[in-house]
Amino acid sequence: MVSVNVNSEQRGLEHLVQFYGGDDARLARNAARFLNESLRHGGAAVVIAGPERREAISCGLLSGHVVCLDAKETLAALLDSDGRPNLERFDASCGAVARELHAKYGRLRGYGEMVGVLWSQKSFAAAIALEALWNTLIHSVDFDIFCGYPIDVLSEDFQLACVHPLLGSHTRVVPAVAHNFENAMRCAMDDVLGNRNDGLRSLMLARFASLDTFVPTAEQMILHLRSTLPRYADDILAKAQEYAQA
Repeated sequence: MVSVNVNSEQRGLEHLVQFYGGDDARLARNAARFLNESLRHGGAAVVIAGPERREAISCGLLSGHVVCLDAKETLAALLDSDGRPNLERFDASCGAVARELHAKYGRLRGYGEMVGVLWSQKSFAAAIALEALWNTLIHSVDFDIFCGYPIDVLSEDFQLACVHPLLGSHTRVVPAVAHNFENAMRCAMDDVLGNRNDGLRSLMLARFASLDTFVPTAEQMILHLRSTLPRYADDILAKAQEYAQA
């Protein structure tokens, strides 16, 4: 599993993303672990989410200074009339909060799902534009952020053509499937493809040359599967789920 709480002295700034589908519990646990790395060292955390997610994440947080904002209310305040994020409004809201917290506490990590709200509304260009604003802000203020997207990696929505710009906006993808799913996919491919599986495993494990983002092996395999063997993808993933749950 990819760690979500690497110490800030050990790497550069992080902009993580988790595609959680309907697994709200996994998302809340990972977001809390990520934020706790700041709180553990006397830093601050900010959570921009809906009421249920804010409560779920808060249950896993250490004591410390945490600012909670509502995702939809905050998003509405920074969008232009055409639905695109406005730089000045973003800076006056999210930027001001980040600068104040970092100046006061020295460390800051954030969780946000405004981009996930936009994605669920099919406002894809607006979501990518907002990610760009976050990237500018985290490098200006020096903090890390974790984004949640309601995308199921086992569904047809998780295809490189759809998520490539989104992946490119982040440094790492947090695993969304069970730790044994990579092996489960290999077994499922053997079952569904039989002898046709010869030579395909290396393709499934090949890294996308166009991506600098770290993508876990299982998610890479799913993206390759959707791209190269779309007619078999659903059957293979269904079998893989059976193996992973056995």
